[in-house]
Amino acid sequence: MNWKNQRRILAVHEQLHRIEVGRLSRLERKARELKDEEARIVECLDGNRNLIALFPEVVLQRLKANIRQQQDLRNEVDRQTEVTLEQAKRVKQAERLVADAQMERDRIMELEELHEVIEHYATQRDFSAP
Repeated sequence: MNWKNQRRILAVHEQLHRIEVGRLSRLERKARELKDEEARIVECLDGNRNLIALFPEVVLQRLKANIRQQQDLRNEVDRQTEVTLEQAKRVKQAERLVADAQMERDRIMELEELHEVIEHYATQRDFSAP
């Protein structure tokens, strides 16, 4: 593949990586929100004995649902972390391919320049020979 194709591939991988990082951030934010909600529920239970007497089943169900959501979200965060890390590896690999392609391109250009210089001096000698 040529250098331009490698650059396009790198740009695509970088964009995909940004998307995966954004997804991971949203999942982590949701996990923090659920944890905060759990703390508020527990705090409410600790601070208001009347509430416990009035709504024990509702509060308990909400707390259980919150804990289930946290477990599900923790699994999703773990999965998204793996995806994000894999995408980061692809970005690094694409960066290496671009760098390799650039080095090859530079090497070819140097060889072409050297060939032109040799041709130029070889042509000059042909004209200056007696």
